[in-house]
Parts: sequence; structure tokens; C-alpha cells
Amino acid sequence: MRKIVFIILLFIITGSGFIGCSRDAHTDDDAYNKVFEAEVIVSDDALLITPDKDTFEYSSSDRISVALRDDDGTVDSLKPGDRIKVTYNGIIAESYPAQITADKIELIGRNYIIDGFIALIDDIYQEDTALNDSIAMIAFDTTEWTMFSEIEKEIILAIAGEKYGLEILVGTFEELAEQGLIDKDNLYFENGILIEIKDIEINENKNNIECSIKKWRSGIGAIGWDAKAKLNKTTWKITRDGMWIS
Repeated sequence: MRKIVFIILLFIITGSGFIGCSRDAHTDDDAYNKVFEAEVIVSDDALLITPDKDTFEYSSSDRISVALRDDDGTVDSLKPGDRIKVTYNGIIAESYPAQITADKIELIGRNYIIDGFIALIDDIYQEDTALNDSIAMIAFDTTEWTMFSEIEKEIILAIAGEKYGLEILVGTFEELAEQGLIDKDNLYFENGILIEIKDIEINENKNNIECSIKKWRSGIGAIGWDAKAKLNKTTWKITRDGMWIS
């Protein structure tokens, strides 16, 4: 009888061990080779990304700092607005931004609408450069940029700041006047220009943008037009209509 009880107990203990190993193995399988898609926010000193909203990673954090386990130069080649696929071990350090170590990063595409907006901004920035004389900042009225997430807006503004080497601000004419940056009585933005992009229409294929755009320095120093941006492969072509100058 004692022998039978001993055998039964041994079977239970051994069985429990197998079950425990199986759970551990299952946990390991779940933990490794996690894959998600994301968009690059910053890629200079460190890689900062925003996961797609339908991913588990986004539910953990909308910003993730990524270290590459074996850096082969991939990170250096990435730019803000790039679409990437990230493979990692499933471990997310709960901080803000969150942190992961990636085993692999693949470039899978580009957010070309961001590039389209940068092309529109550059087109008006380069026109009538006298308005840009001695400026230290560019302010953007983003009131009607509702098609973009806050992070996408941040990417556009960061690219503009790096491109022109100027301080980037966000605000309407009234808000900038309240901050003392625009002299409302004399209608003059001494240290900067205000760029407004409004009446924005983007087609379903996201390869065509229509809008009105304006660059303002003063009551007698402003330009604007209706603009169309069309994507040709990877390059945006800008056309203007109804140009005005004051």
C-alpha cells in the first residue's frame, strides 16, 4: 500500500514538473520575436519611435526609445517619418518614453504626407526671402492640421527646425501677439515669420494635397497662394495658383 501511494505521489510531482516546464517554455515563446510597426520620431542621438495605434506596444506607451542589440548602422540611416518594423524580445521597460532593445529593425516605408507638408513649407519659405531677413524663429498656425496626430505634427515641426536651424513655435496670430512676439498695434513680427496652412484637402491615396498657404512678417510684408502638392514616386511637385503679395 505504501509503495502504491509513493508511486502516485511520484507521478504527481513529476507531472507537475512537466507542466511547469511547459508553462515556462510557452512564456519564452511569447516573449521572443515580438514584431510591431512604428514611425520614427527622432533618429539622431537615439532612436525614438511611436508604435502604430493598433499595437500592444502603443497601449504601453505612445513613445518608445529603442536600442539595437547589434547596431549595424541601420539607426543612422533612419529619418523622422520613416515607417519601420521592429523585432524585439517582448520586454518593455515601463518608463516614459518606454524602452526596448530591438533584435532587428527594418525600413518598410515612408510617411509621405509629412514630406508633402515639408515641401509646401519649403516652397513658401524660399519665396520672397527678404521676409526671412534676420529672423530667429518660425511660427506655425497648426489649427487646421487636424488630419495629423500630435506626434506627426511634432515630426513635421522638428524636421523644419533642423532644416532651417531656427526656433520653431506653434501659435495663431492672436496667441503670438498675446505672448508679445507680434506687435499687434504695428502689425510686425520682429524676430520671426508666421506660416499658416489652411483649407487642407488630402486625397484617399495620400498622394495629393491641396491647401492655402501664407507667410506673414508684417502688415506690408506677406505672401501667399493656393497650393497643390502631387507625389511623383518619392518626390512632391508643388504648383501655385492665385499668388498674392502685400
